[in-house]
Amino acid sequence: MSNLTRLPDAPRATLIIPVYKDTAALACIFYALLRQTEQCFEVIIAEDDESAEMAAFIEKWRPKFIWFQHLTQEDDGFRKTVAVNRAIAVSQADYLIFLDGDCIPHADFINAHVQNSERGIICTGRRVDLGSRASQYMKEQPERFPLLENGLLYLLLAPLLHIDGIRSYEVGFPNRFFHRIAKNRYLGLMGCNFSCYKEAMVTINGYDEDYCGSGGEDDDLEWRFNGVGITTKNIKFLAPVYHLRAPQRRSSTQQNYDRLVKMREKNEMFYCQNGLDKYLPTEQRMAEA
Repeated sequence: MSNLTRLPDAPRATLIIPVYKDTAALACIFYALLRQTEQCFEVIIAEDDESAEMAAFIEKWRPKFIWFQHLTQEDDGFRKTVAVNRAIAVSQADYLIFLDGDCIPHADFINAHVQNSERGIICTGRRVDLGSRASQYMKEQPERFPLLENGLLYLLLAPLLHIDGIRSYEVGFPNRFFHRIAKNRYLGLMGCNFSCYKEAMVTINGYDEDYCGSGGEDDDLEWRFNGVGITTKNIKFLAPVYHLRAPQRRSSTQQNYDRLVKMREKNEMFYCQNGLDKYLPTEQRMAEA
């Protein structure tokens, strides 16, 4: 027993992944998480559904992670805001990292977010948008994802990837030199690749659940962060993710902007009324009041 490495008492960060039905994409993510250079993190799968297939799939992977939670909710339309807020409320770490369920994280993803963390700051990265053929290949052979992390091979594959319709190809070259060139440029919050301290989310009451469907919820989140003095930190080229192309559950974008974003800009409502607080323990709500 004395030769065994003692497990840490708590994770350094909580990774929140909202998902909906796509177990093939989640398999890619799980393979990538097992290769992270920083392994002291909690995984929360925030499922916007109650799929028996997803539950069975997740149970096979659960033992591979030290800290792991799987949350479900009734499939009642696109409700990512609800799923993520519920995950934030039960997270065990003080630092939160957000990743979409169709984005594969680079091996240094967790480490880069943790190393760049600052109170009062949101770290935000960017994603490579893979084409349809590359996305299908990764879903069929998720264990082959490290091929994209090989800089020389990634460069050699460039012609094929561009024919396939890849976008933001350059993001797939994590490099500190590139980051130094780009780090002072403003980079808006991207919902599939950002992180912050949990207290920042509590300050603005998390995602606004009045958003119906998808579209505008991340912009609203950033606007409210900025309204209370929490700004973004550019970590482009340090923590890339690779987006798998698939049909999007997007709707209501224009309605959300018209009904909520403009209203908040007019009334300066930085603390949303329908958000995170309803899921927090009573003692934490009282402490933040």
